[in-house]
Amino acid sequence: MKTFENRVRDTNNNQWWKPIEEAFAGVSLKGLKVNCPQCKEIGLVTTRWIKGPALKPIYILHIKWRKVRKVCELNEEQANNIRGKVDIYESDIIRLFEVRKPFVLFSGGKDSLATLVYLKEIAKKVKRELTAIYVDTTAGLPENKKYVKKVCKYLGVALKIVRPKTDYFTLAKEWGIPSFRYRWCCRELKINPIKEYLDSVKEPKVVFDGIRAQESRVRKQYIPIWYHPSFKCLSVSPIFNWSKHRVISFINSNGLPKTSFHSLGTSTECWCGAYKTEADFRKLYELNKDIFYKLAKIEKENKNRFTFIYKNRQKISLKDLEKQILKGSPSKINDSV
Repeated sequence: MKTFENRVRDTNNNQWWKPIEEAFAGVSLKGLKVNCPQCKEIGLVTTRWIKGPALKPIYILHIKWRKVRKVCELNEEQANNIRGKVDIYESDIIRLFEVRKPFVLFSGGKDSLATLVYLKEIAKKVKRELTAIYVDTTAGLPENKKYVKKVCKYLGVALKIVRPKTDYFTLAKEWGIPSFRYRWCCRELKINPIKEYLDSVKEPKVVFDGIRAQESRVRKQYIPIWYHPSFKCLSVSPIFNWSKHRVISFINSNGLPKTSFHSLGTSTECWCGAYKTEADFRKLYELNKDIFYKLAKIEKENKNRFTFIYKNRQKISLKDLEKQILKGSPSKINDSV
């Protein structure tokens, strides 16, 4: 087993943290400062993307005069203890606004809406322009894009709409239906279009999103600010510790344009299928039959005979689901995890 000194030496020799050092340059974030459980010195909490596990490793960066002088890699127990102590303060966000060009990912959902409004208030305080980025995945409801445009116009926020070079239905026909284990959709439909746009922004930048800890057990283990290797800048989740009740109350108190989509309990900007349930596709059938039938066609032409709905070792095609709906039959599949 490696000693602490060896872990520090291996980490420092790798120097994967160089881009992170640059991303943090000129920014002092109070919410990330902790007492390092390894060396007992004050440092900044960070993580990095590695292929494989959803839960990424935690490190403490010890920075002096804008340079990383030491990196401590935490063991599993230390990392778990640290994650709950990390926060993002409004003063941290204000500082980021002052030294970075701010962007916010806006899908039209409740969490991203609350994030957008919260950041707009801060942008107004510090007199900085905020730009919202909406990803047209080519597999979303047209009404959702209209709503995004309406909200941004209402708030006076600049909006940039990006989209993949190849549409979802063409990719799905070639690569197959996305799934939890085969999520090519996120990379191709969302990450790459955002990356391409942000690469064109040459000045220092920061990207905000609406991720919240209470959304899932996995997300609860995230930290609210980290270096995004694809976007090549800091990625910040300003409402990370907000409850669902606080999100809804915040939206209602700001007189925002309303949409029935927020009561659906499912994302409407993308119907790639990776995380959708039978209940979601029943809703889609009511909302937009054209997209439902396009997905059913993709499913029918799938060489591997995969279906969008697969649970408890059962496959159910969208065509069969339509028959159940028309007959008025309830769900035959248990959607509980």
